[in-house]
Amino acid sequence: MSEKSPAGTILIRLAYDGSDFAGYQIQRRERTVQGELEAALERIHNHPIHTVCAGRTDAGVHAVGQYVSFESDHRGIPPESFAPALNSVLPRDISVLSSRRVPEGFHARYDARQRHYRYYLYVSPVVLPHRRRYAWRIPEMPLLDRLNADAAALVGCHDFRTFATVGEETGSTVRDLQYARFTGRSETIQFEIGASGFLRRMVRSILGTLIERERLRLRGEPVTGTMEDLVSGRRRDAAGTTAPAWGLFLHDVDYDV
Repeated sequence: MSEKSPAGTILIRLAYDGSDFAGYQIQRRERTVQGELEAALERIHNHPIHTVCAGRTDAGVHAVGQYVSFESDHRGIPPESFAPALNSVLPRDISVLSSRRVPEGFHARYDARQRHYRYYLYVSPVVLPHRRRYAWRIPEMPLLDRLNADAAALVGCHDFRTFATVGEETGSTVRDLQYARFTGRSETIQFEIGASGFLRRMVRSILGTLIERERLRLRGEPVTGTMEDLVSGRRRDAAGTTAPAWGLFLHDVDYDV
């Protein structure tokens, strides 16, 4: 590409601490990741730049692998140099990890093949201040084998209406879940989940339900039905409480380019 050629379509990988944002998507009178990113791009280009992200995270949700695409007409910045250029003007709670040129027409949301999320939990009788913004405290160590047996029942193509946000899902609630599993040792637990797409708050609703069922078992109390029953029933009031936002990270997104 010659020095006078426009940069074209740029794809960046983004990391951010979601604690002080009202979510990814731009909102009037609220601080958002998209708002800060587009303000930084406008400073570099001297005109507004519209961006598209792989997944619109909610308030308090973090990312280490959010992807954003945009069209650039900047003639002086090579594609791989958008990362340092943006980092020089972005606030401290957002970082661009990488940048590259992708084919014309590329769309960070519609061209994503699979999205990967991680949710972090820790076992402690009290809140640990250094972890309170990035992991969910649970008081008792769960049995991971039981959690994984429940989680495995969700893998595959199902109608996940049970875990949808009431009143907000107007389209199909069918999703193809590729994996859902717990790993961990000592007091730290990680929930890993991947699919081509998710309903809003679906990951946190699933996790909250799984943890609630395990808490009942640890106390010797009855657990109603199986996870298969919950999914097939398609009733949101049969699911558990939604896990808090602060333990969730958008970990990575897969593309063919």
